[in-house]
Amino acid sequence: MKSKLLALLLLLPLPAFAEAGWDNGFYIKSADGNFKMDIGGRLQVQEVTQIRRGSQVTTPGVARTASDNFSDTFKIRRARLQTSGTLYEKLDWVTILNVSTANVGGTANTTWYAWFTYNFHPAFLLTGGMVQLPLDRMGENSSSWLLGVEPPLTATQEDGLKDITIARNSLSMPLDLGLRIDGDIGEHFSYALAGANGNGFSNTNANNELSYGFMTLIHVLDKVPFKETDFENSENPKLTFNLGTGFEDEDAADANTPTVTRRWSWISAVGGAFRWRGFSLNSELYYRVLRLSATTVEDTNNDRRLRDTGYYGNAGYFFIPKKLEGMLTVSQLFREGADNNSNEFGGGLNYYIHDNKVKMQFDYTNVLDYDDIAGLNNATYHRFRLMFSMFI
Repeated sequence: MKSKLLALLLLLPLPAFAEAGWDNGFYIKSADGNFKMDIGGRLQVQEVTQIRRGSQVTTPGVARTASDNFSDTFKIRRARLQTSGTLYEKLDWVTILNVSTANVGGTANTTWYAWFTYNFHPAFLLTGGMVQLPLDRMGENSSSWLLGVEPPLTATQEDGLKDITIARNSLSMPLDLGLRIDGDIGEHFSYALAGANGNGFSNTNANNELSYGFMTLIHVLDKVPFKETDFENSENPKLTFNLGTGFEDEDAADANTPTVTRRWSWISAVGGAFRWRGFSLNSELYYRVLRLSATTVEDTNNDRRLRDTGYYGNAGYFFIPKKLEGMLTVSQLFREGADNNSNEFGGGLNYYIHDNKVKMQFDYTNVLDYDDIAGLNNATYHRFRLMFSMFI
């Protein structure tokens, strides 16, 4: 059987490669133009200095201990090899191999994922594979266009496996295997909807449950791309508002009370983005309801539901167009439960060495009560982060 399959594959017509070269990355193109593949990559390395003040415990039932601490860490945030291409002008595809420095006590994180997009019509694009469940603008952004070294607190991931996709204790929807539909209807309206596995970043659907997301965008002025900066130095003002909602089927143990199961969560987001002459402004508000199998210490209403809200806002301005950019950021999470909120305030500078292909980013953030274990943490973190990025 295997030999017959191999013989069949050898008989398939293969494209005659007429051109290979460099155009913001290495590419291969067929003679008839029906096939093109780009090979690129991404390297982002960080130096993180953190000063912690206050008191903290990491295990329920253990007495508080002084948490004054200084740490200085160098890590590979993302080392990525990526291929992308187009087949017969209709089918686009992407594959990504990503490696990053492990969390404390772990091994290096290595992930591989891929997706394809079939372009039926500008109003109907079908994507399959590892897809982002649509909800908010932040979930659609790439790490290559963030204003800060990391995304706002509302989007901070815990496991380090994802790019800037959101972990469940923050406020957004995850990346997962599924199908997604996107489209533009006229010049002023865009939409996205998707269904995917409901058990997180995994190549199987062990619990046989799905999650869903939907987002609409209204372009009041020119359309704002999914970039936090105005690197293009837009001559005409751009303004887009977005509204999204999503259902995530979890069926996982609660982080704070393992005997309690998190059944599902429903989250909604509303936001907007503005660009003009090097100035950028981004903001989104979130509301989430998390259904539990039983009450926990966090469930102050005693109704087996946790209600969380949050927001972020950031602004950037190019003091020197396409070279030097300043930024300010603020984000807060208001989780149900005692001493369960998080606050982040800060700012930074971005220096673009060669367009957006090579750059340095520095930011400082003051983070309060960052740990989400109810009633345990009362600490302040001063974080200084420096990141070098190179994109091919």
